[in-house]
Amino acid sequence: MIKQAIDQSEFSKIKALLAEHGLTLEPNLTETLYIEENDEIVATISREQNILKCLAVDERFQSENYASKLVTEMINSLSSNHIYHYRVFTPRKNIKLFENMNFRLLVSTANVAILEGGHPSIEDEIEKMKVQIKYKLGINPKDYNIGCMVVNCNPITLGHLQLIESSAKNHDYFILFVVEEDYSLFTFPERFSMVYLAVSHLGNVIVLPSTKYMVSALTFPTYFLKTKEERNKEYTMLDALLFKNYFMKHLNISHRYLGTETDSVMVDYNNALKEVLPDQLTIMPRFEKNGKPISATTVRKLIMENKIEEALELVPRSIASILKPLAKQKYEAN
Repeated sequence: MIKQAIDQSEFSKIKALLAEHGLTLEPNLTETLYIEENDEIVATISREQNILKCLAVDERFQSENYASKLVTEMINSLSSNHIYHYRVFTPRKNIKLFENMNFRLLVSTANVAILEGGHPSIEDEIEKMKVQIKYKLGINPKDYNIGCMVVNCNPITLGHLQLIESSAKNHDYFILFVVEEDYSLFTFPERFSMVYLAVSHLGNVIVLPSTKYMVSALTFPTYFLKTKEERNKEYTMLDALLFKNYFMKHLNISHRYLGTETDSVMVDYNNALKEVLPDQLTIMPRFEKNGKPISATTVRKLIMENKIEEALELVPRSIASILKPLAKQKYEAN
């Protein structure tokens, strides 16, 4: 019988089973299921929202089809919560296991794979983007030279805007993907709205949500990776491959632009992109004010110090009217 883990004693047994397989139990799990034989947990699976993870089956019970039963039960649980699309980040050796359960392989490295199941698929999401591009710009991407940038813009600064303006000049049309993951001071709707307003004067630029396929390092599963270095390497490579094989291919994107980075994780990310997109990537220097890069980090710091007028000097004038009350709200909530 499949059970849901609730108390600490159950989780302790699950951790022990995972440890036997070289895995760890991740924090922030939405749900954990297990199968028990003779008061011993012999199989388990977890999920964080729609991402399946931490699947393990005791070697003595590999022939019992427990992995398939657990995945099926977890998909049923997702459906009961009105979630009909799901993904799994898993060691490469498990690709066949999930493909046999109707998962579709998206990309893989030498060690890790991303598969998805249910609907909508990545192709469905890209088709929706094509419809938006057709509606807003009146074009079919395949007929034009398209450039792009993926931005968090937490919030958008004058530095971001200068990078966008400079890059967009090189192409017929330019796509700005705003990262959808909500792990920032400003929410996705807030960031998206500010970016939209800031670039509204650029007739060849369209702003689109990144979709959940542009992987966030903050949600990338680590349960089967031993070190932070492994985690960063695999995350960046998978994200780069997803972007190249799907978004660049199907939206006819010829070039992607980045700003220079100092954060070690983002430096690794840029290097992975250079490896995957050697001739389709440009890393541009950050624009400066008074000899210092104009950064969103500086803007957020000023906001948290209640120096909101100083913060507004570093962002486009077009967003000042909405950033000012938002900044006050963020400061007071801190």
